[in-house]
Amino acid sequence: MTLAPTASSTTAALGEQVLRLHRAFNGMRQQLVAKSPTSGDGVEWAAYGLLFQLVGTGPQRSSTLAETACVDPSTVSRQVAQLVKAGLVERQSDPEDGRASLLVATGAGRAVYQAKQEHRERMFARVLDGWSTSDIEALTTLLTRLNDSFTEQRSALAAHAAPVATHEQTNDTSEESV
Repeated sequence: MTLAPTASSTTAALGEQVLRLHRAFNGMRQQLVAKSPTSGDGVEWAAYGLLFQLVGTGPQRSSTLAETACVDPSTVSRQVAQLVKAGLVERQSDPEDGRASLLVATGAGRAVYQAKQEHRERMFARVLDGWSTSDIEALTTLLTRLNDSFTEQRSALAAHAAPVATHEQTNDTSEESV
């Protein structure tokens, strides 16, 4: 699909705004991690994304969790080990295949999820203070559509991705790949 010049500039502007959002969230995350790289119970901040996935979608095999969370299986293995050790996730036998196990959020894991959800809601309420309900609803609808499009196109996008320049070729490629 070829975009008309105005559509192309609009798409570029969207890309810039998504990049700004990505930078803002990374900056906030770095501030949190600088204070404490773990939650105090040995769980990395990033591992909570897996807990949230399990609470939201229910028990999953590790391979399925890696796929749905868009995370490398070795990362899932390491982060799930932290969640299990902290008592937030447990392994249970898969009723369909006794040789496999399912990852399941525990009661403590669901409580942590709820507390983090409440914190996130307070943060967004502060950020969106002064926004109209209709603007928030419109943004939510459009972000949902954008996220769904990324999910649907993930394999195709990865297959057609341009090679990433090495660090020596550029100062910082991490944000530019977004």
